Amino acid sequence: MTADFKYPERYLAQANARDIVELIAATADLALVVNSDNVIKDVSHNLDAASGADIPAWLGMPIERVVRVDSRPMLRKAFNVARSGARGARFDVNHLIGGKTELPVQYSALGIGGDGSIILMGRDLRLVSELQSRLLANRQTQEEDARSKKQAEAHYRLLFTTAADAIVIIDAATGKVREANPRAISLLGSSSAGIAGKKFSTLFDKAAQVEVQSVISGVVASGSPANRRVDLVNSNSVTLSVELFRAGDLKLVLVRISAPSDAMDLIPSAESGIATLVRNAAEAVVLTDEDGSVAWANESFLTLAEIPLAAQAVGRSLDDFFVWSGVEKDMLLKNIRRHGRVSAFSATVRGANGQATSVDLSAVAMPDGTTPGYGFVMRALSGDSVRQRRGNSDLTRTAEHLVEMIGRAPMKELVRDTTDVIERMCIEAALKLTGNNRASAARVLGLSRQALYLKMNRFGLADGEPL
Repeated sequence: MTADFKYPERYLAQANARDIVELIAATADLALVVNSDNVIKDVSHNLDAASGADIPAWLGMPIERVVRVDSRPMLRKAFNVARSGARGARFDVNHLIGGKTELPVQYSALGIGGDGSIILMGRDLRLVSELQSRLLANRQTQEEDARSKKQAEAHYRLLFTTAADAIVIIDAATGKVREANPRAISLLGSSSAGIAGKKFSTLFDKAAQVEVQSVISGVVASGSPANRRVDLVNSNSVTLSVELFRAGDLKLVLVRISAPSDAMDLIPSAESGIATLVRNAAEAVVLTDEDGSVAWANESFLTLAEIPLAAQAVGRSLDDFFVWSGVEKDMLLKNIRRHGRVSAFSATVRGANGQATSVDLSAVAMPDGTTPGYGFVMRALSGDSVRQRRGNSDLTRTAEHLVEMIGRAPMKELVRDTTDVIERMCIEAALKLTGNNRASAARVLGLSRQALYLKMNRFGLADGEPL
């Protein structure tokens, strides 16, 4: 909303050019007089010495030479409005001081005289820009913290769900169950919905309920852990390992439940030698059939893929877990068939909760006499390792294997898949450059926001949020 003077002729009629100059100098951080050819004919500023030292040199220069390229369309539009006699809205321009330092200014443009001259009265926006940058940085920090908390929650949920131990979390104040993992639910003979919110002691045989409550109360009171053997409702005996812990302001009780049969799980069976080593290896291991469908995966791979149960991975394609193009997968499998093995292949595992992990992948064909298929071994790379291996990017790998694919696939398909790799790399680089600001990334890439969003969906880079 704007309001003009009601009586300018009464109170301002006596103002002369000097008065107007003083008024402009007092109210504007930077003022420019531009002629009909858009050449700067006069300047006035109240800027600091470092910023204002080069401004007098603007005299006689076209104004477009001292503003950034992306500010020029807005400047021309404002000039057209001012020369038409209309009052235009304020607009922002980024000047270049010394050819490299930016000076953001918010201008008002006013036509003067009848020869097309314009006076620009500007306000220094550096303080506003700095505050906006701080707000943006703070927002990004908060989003990163929220993302980290979400990842930590996902990791906790994964470990809690897949833990071999039966674990129950109890509210110390009420003695009611807050959470129980699948192993505990199975052992207690209940259901997830049926156990949450129940008094923990009621899940045991009536004769043992008082003893269970006594153990929990004693641990809460003393803070010292305790072990007790008690009977379940189904008359089976279990051992409770009870200890107190805090989660923020909450006082909770952790109960581990172990049955006598659990000890048998630790005794190696006849087949367990190599199988147990592979199952518990720190490296992720996956076995697939000839089509690349998962037949078996160890615990480390399930952790990378953020999947709680192996059954949820079996039968799914490798494409569901890796970030790669079709040509990369085809090249990998063909090289395994041709050479029997492939080593030091860089890949990215995509977790169910969105976490991407760079891995060093090796693969081998199943030996003759066994079910046809492939075995994959992956080792997660640290941040330093990823940076060192950037030369082995999607584009580099595609180029390295391109020669081997000639004659095996049509050139049109090779060019299309290679283009996909380049497009994906450009989009990822633009998103990283702009702090994941998709609108800015679209401008950097010369795309519309809708076109960028469609490409991100195509390459699996979109997270479902609107642009």
